[in-house]
Amino acid sequence: MLFSTRLREATREDHQATESSGYLATLVAGGLARPGYAAMVAQHWFIYQALEDAVERMRGDPVAGRFVADELARLPALRSDLEFLVGPGWPERIAASPATTAYRDRIRAACDGWPAGFIAHHYTRYLGDLSGGQSIRRALVRRYGLADGRGVAFYDFRGLGPPAAFKRRYRARLDTLPYPATELDRLVAEVKLAYRHNLRVFADLARDTGRYADPFPPEVVAQIMRHMNDDHAADSLLIVRALGGRPEAGAARMTGMDADGIEFAAQLAGGEQPVRVPFARRLSQRAEVRGEVVRMYREACAALGVPPRSHAA
Repeated sequence: MLFSTRLREATREDHQATESSGYLATLVAGGLARPGYAAMVAQHWFIYQALEDAVERMRGDPVAGRFVADELARLPALRSDLEFLVGPGWPERIAASPATTAYRDRIRAACDGWPAGFIAHHYTRYLGDLSGGQSIRRALVRRYGLADGRGVAFYDFRGLGPPAAFKRRYRARLDTLPYPATELDRLVAEVKLAYRHNLRVFADLARDTGRYADPFPPEVVAQIMRHMNDDHAADSLLIVRALGGRPEAGAARMTGMDADGIEFAAQLAGGEQPVRVPFARRLSQRAEVRGEVVRMYREACAALGVPPRSHAA
């Protein structure tokens, strides 16, 4: 039996357990507000920091280095996704969960001078992203209105060319690994361990799903957007300029919101760009939105030296 086939068969149940986790099932069904998805993206950031640090260390290895492909790098895409989903200052607003910390530590330990351990974690993450990850992307785009690609750059592997062809080449490298049987056994065991770590990350996320129940269904967001865009376009522009980090914006329109922030499209010299401005706290009901937007407006006026209206928003 080819090693790639053996590896896939030996870890099939682990893979299926991860794909059917409660958190992931709720996410792809659209049962969470967008911050519930952002929480997973944040955990990916810490995991891929560890993995892509290992990529740099393993480039020169005669065996493990064959698996390195710069087009696989996910940190730039994760940075873009977090800027969109979390907003300005996102590095200070995310933290690794206990399960993510343990997973990150295992990646670092396994990849420290052990090429087969690096291959195990490289395979678990990147082949998963190219396989089941694509169905997750389709569900996220459909459920969370991300059809323009913002927020799901993590799943974009167009730089690799046809995914099926890349996966065939990857598995061919697995099938020609020059390791003895005992080392291949260790590699399989490490992949299984990686899946267990990933499942624990999802379990941590699942414990927080109650926080991410969506208090603002689409019809409510649409009503708020109409009010902001019809009656308060000038206020939106001030907020985008002062709080969204786009002082050069010539116009702005609201494009969405959730319990943790509001989203705008800012008109810049090169066209429209997305801007997310976080709320000062998580909102739980529609009545709170007006007060939070008034706060944003007044802070923006103060920052820009613009006299505020006596009754804003």
